[in-house]
Amino acid sequence: MDRKEFLKTLGAGAAFAITFSCLGGCTNDNGDIFPEDIAIDPDPVTGALLTLDLSAASSGPLKKNGGYLIKNRIVVAKDLNGNYVAATVRCSHEPRDKIIFRNNEYYCKEHSARFNTAGTGLNSKGKNNLKTYQTSLDGNILSIFA
Repeated sequence: MDRKEFLKTLGAGAAFAITFSCLGGCTNDNGDIFPEDIAIDPDPVTGALLTLDLSAASSGPLKKNGGYLIKNRIVVAKDLNGNYVAATVRCSHEPRDKIIFRNNEYYCKEHSARFNTAGTGLNSKGKNNLKTYQTSLDGNILSIFA
């Protein structure tokens, strides 16, 4: 049996039930897009969502202004002024983990949504804004907080 024959045997009712169940979970009652998908549990001791040792080789991209890295679904960047900024990797336009940092702004590789370092949308696809996080630097340790 090929795919077309299989789909005919399912009937319209089954197709509707499958489609409805898939689409029904996309938003909550507040209209938020997939909020549970971007939840990150903080460290129980420090409260940080993420801690980076900037002296470690893995933090190399953060040594230069404009550099960024992605860890634990968080985009951490050093903006062109030398400030550390952080945001979710999950785009607010459509729930895809495609946010990067380029040209001193967050950019979605999937739909070209653009956001400034505060998470404010810069084009029509960024109108829902982006979740950003607070950063704190203590010596070589960069911590990211909700």
